[in-house]
Amino acid sequence: MHPSPPTTKRNAIRRSLAGDPLHITAAIILDVLIVAAAYAAALLLRFDGSVPRENALFAARVFPLVALAYVIANMLFGVYRTVWAYGSIGDILALFRPVLLVTLLVFAANFFVQDRDLPRSVVLMAGALVFPGMAMVKMRSRLLTRLPWGASASRRLLIIGADRTGQLLARELQSDPELNYQPVGFIDDDPRKLHTRIHGLLVLGPVSQLEQIIHKRDAEVVAIAIARAPGATIREIVGVCQRLNVPVRMVPGVDNWVHGGHDTLRDITLDDLLGREPVQVDFAICSQTVKDRVVLVTGAAGSIGSELCRQLLSFEPRELHLLDNNESGLYDLSLELTPMAGETTLRLWVANVVEEQRMDDIFGRVRPGLVYHAAALKHVPLMEEHPDEAFRVNVLGTLNVAQAARTYQAGTFVLVSTDKAVRPTSIMGATKRIAELLTIALARNSARTDFAAVRFGNVMGSRGSVVPTFMRQIERGGPVTVMHPDMMRYFISIPEAVSLVIQAGSFGGHGSIYMLDMGEEINILELAERMIRLQGLRPGLDIEVVFTGPRPGEKLREELVADFEKMQGTDHPKVMRLTASVDVTESELLRLVDEITAGMWDDREQLRGRIHLVARRYSLDGHRDARAETAAGEAAAT
Repeated sequence: MHPSPPTTKRNAIRRSLAGDPLHITAAIILDVLIVAAAYAAALLLRFDGSVPRENALFAARVFPLVALAYVIANMLFGVYRTVWAYGSIGDILALFRPVLLVTLLVFAANFFVQDRDLPRSVVLMAGALVFPGMAMVKMRSRLLTRLPWGASASRRLLIIGADRTGQLLARELQSDPELNYQPVGFIDDDPRKLHTRIHGLLVLGPVSQLEQIIHKRDAEVVAIAIARAPGATIREIVGVCQRLNVPVRMVPGVDNWVHGGHDTLRDITLDDLLGREPVQVDFAICSQTVKDRVVLVTGAAGSIGSELCRQLLSFEPRELHLLDNNESGLYDLSLELTPMAGETTLRLWVANVVEEQRMDDIFGRVRPGLVYHAAALKHVPLMEEHPDEAFRVNVLGTLNVAQAARTYQAGTFVLVSTDKAVRPTSIMGATKRIAELLTIALARNSARTDFAAVRFGNVMGSRGSVVPTFMRQIERGGPVTVMHPDMMRYFISIPEAVSLVIQAGSFGGHGSIYMLDMGEEINILELAERMIRLQGLRPGLDIEVVFTGPRPGEKLREELVADFEKMQGTDHPKVMRLTASVDVTESELLRLVDEITAGMWDDREQLRGRIHLVARRYSLDGHRDARAETAAGEAAAT
């Protein structure tokens, strides 16, 4: 179990000790002893070790008054209400004020005392000794933890990042031995910090020297305290530490502590390894798009659809309609959303998007102003076996929803698409590409409804994603199955993808296709090995990694933009608009879809060929790609 946050613990200790009579009495006794020792040392220094009898007797007579003055001043300035186990520079400065005040008062009183046998130099020297003496005694618990023979921490911790987060972590661990970590130094790439000391700890070198520094300092744990660290940097650090079998922890950040986070240190997550910065959407524009409107989400019980519903509620739509053919998933989602719905009316629709009349009926009753179409069949190998179902849901279902949106004059229709629609090699990708083409075609004959599609890559944590699949395989003891050692994929988290879908939807567009910034590609084999190591296991030894070969329709590398598409920026840095002169008409596309529908129950190989033919039919500058069309036709004939 990881350490609890400093704020909660500190407040609890302050409350428990602030009014403790025994604690205050002990502190007063120690202060009196320090004052006595300071005056004794000052007299010895003043008289070179041989204090005259009259001076010693006079000092003894006035000592109770002097000690009482220091105690009263400390009480008035709140010194005894401070929990010195967590003392800071501010607390030390607060102690300096009463010591200085009493020293000056005693010094001034010396001018009015007749037959005085206490030299004024003794008063000043004693005051100069009282302050560090009191400070050292009060801070003794913290000072002892920083001495090699006094440290009680059992694990030597190396901190990566010497900025604010790393400094606060070091200070917290030094001040609280119960956290069971002993900081041994910092690592930071800033050359200005190299070989400097922060909280008494040396900045030992850059991240590139991590392995040597771990050996040199005998570090047992490494903590990453870099705010918004890039995924590549975290993967490099984790790779070195896993190779050396040294645990890695992540510091959540100062804002996590301030807002009551539960961990000072936590385990590395896959989000950390991806290193994607938190998405900031334009709340005002998104709110303007959604607030007080009637919104309908298809596929609402799915990974993307359910997160869409959660985030849409924050923009306060007047009505939110959840449509899915998964009865149980829809009901469970409604139980989750109802407490957070506020003034928004929630309505559930158990329905299948492939039923044209049912879609028309629902749209006629709901009259949505904003439609997010997330319903789809997306499992690549399964759709290769069932191309008819992929076509029914991904093409005909999209057509039914999009036509109903146009018929009942919805303001905006947003299709949730995929990177697999780019030069598709799978039935899933091909059907989603046809859905994109339908979005473009219907937009050209729509006066009141804006049509847009949003394209993105693999979503971490979604159903069928490689990440939960790997987790289940690791929990079962393996093997972990990877299709190919060179397979690469883009990844995005569900909340980030949905945030950007809402943002892209706010831009509208007349048949626009938007692409989300997917960051850098991740090697799937490397991801699998890191996931195994994050569980404290060794790939190839504790958990076997098996290569199964690419499944039907799978690519080694996905693409986000086709050759004939060009990217343009939008008002959001992580949303790009794709432009391509595609000469697609609604009548022609519907004719092609009808032809596929008419022969949908024929031979599956022929059906696959027809689907791919339509998906590849349109390319650069509106010209038919004859080669693609011929190849697809030959595949269909075969």
